[in-house]
Amino acid sequence: MKIESNNMSQLMKRLFYFHPLLFSFCLPFGSNYLSLIILTWCFISFFHINKDEFKNGLLNRNLQLCLLFFFTTILSAILSNNKIESLTLIEIKLSFIIFPYLTFCFKWPLELIKRCLISFVSGCFFACIYLIIRALIYKYNNHSEYFFYSLFSKFLHTAYFSMYLLLAISITIIYYTKWFNSQKNIIYSSYIFLFIFGICIILCSSKIGIISFFITIIILFYYKFKSKINLKNVGLFIISLLIIGITLNKFLPNSFDRFNSLTNIISKHQDKKSSESTTLRILIWEQSINLIKNNFLIGTGVGDANDELYKRYQLNGIEGAYDKKLNAHNQFLQTFIGIGLFGFILLCIISIGQIFIAYNNKNILMFVFFIIISLNFFVESMLQTSAGVLFFVFFFCLINKSKIYLND
Repeated sequence: MKIESNNMSQLMKRLFYFHPLLFSFCLPFGSNYLSLIILTWCFISFFHINKDEFKNGLLNRNLQLCLLFFFTTILSAILSNNKIESLTLIEIKLSFIIFPYLTFCFKWPLELIKRCLISFVSGCFFACIYLIIRALIYKYNNHSEYFFYSLFSKFLHTAYFSMYLLLAISITIIYYTKWFNSQKNIIYSSYIFLFIFGICIILCSSKIGIISFFITIIILFYYKFKSKINLKNVGLFIISLLIIGITLNKFLPNSFDRFNSLTNIISKHQDKKSSESTTLRILIWEQSINLIKNNFLIGTGVGDANDELYKRYQLNGIEGAYDKKLNAHNQFLQTFIGIGLFGFILLCIISIGQIFIAYNNKNILMFVFFIIISLNFFVESMLQTSAGVLFFVFFFCLINKSKIYLND
């Protein structure tokens, strides 16, 4: 009987550790099957729980921050008039309870953390291969537009998929030469990964994705070669970036043509009837700031935030944003509108604040991850979608769980 009990315990342990690997691999393919993986992972966790580890997990500062953000959202939802929207947002943000529980309340061996990161990189690679083959098939049938923007990125919004690939690039550059230094075939394969990821980011044609790509490359270049940095090497790096940029613009002009709209930023008069993304964001942010001024302390309520924005779009004749029913397209503004000052401060702590913690701990992966997250938070309301929440909270927990092991 005791042997059977031990065997069952070992089985539950293996199943518990298998699920984060499966989740990491499937994440780049979209959220269709992720809910089922999370559900079974949670169910198995109840057979693998250790009381002491659970109690220690509840004392973890990062778990407490996630719970605080979630319960602040619930409180704001209770005060909202739009209960359907409120319930939807609560469901999306359940990850702020589930992932902290699954990571901080259980023991995670270093090998499991490494395998999760490798599984995520592998998932990104196979997702990219699928998308490229799919686009080639469409091109063969005279539909070359499937190599561009949202038609290329089938699984996820282009900005989100670019963000996923940037993290995969960072993991590959930072750790693969360390973890596989004696396995040259994997090292050589990682160069192919990096090339494929870079090309796919350009094909996604997300402006913030491409901007984040070059910022991330600069950070990683400094990290890898900081001991060799001199004027000559910096000059060569800048020239290399320029050559890469010019070459990509030559062969993939559609991706860079979208940057022409950035000239709207310096214009004082925005076309309120425009449907162009950069113009719309500027107009939306203006209305968001005005809305915050009138609901500074406690916000409008998370369920009513978008409804209040729609009213302002209609009142001010911003037809493009009203017709498309767009949110704030800035997570900091979105949270400030819905939850108020406290929610905004809390969001800053779990995003921008983590950059300073990573810098002090000399954790390059954590530093790059939260740079990528913060950049995307400025132009996307990421935490309004399951793809954004799942990615952010899972890696927020995983990287904070692993920072003891992965500090440089």
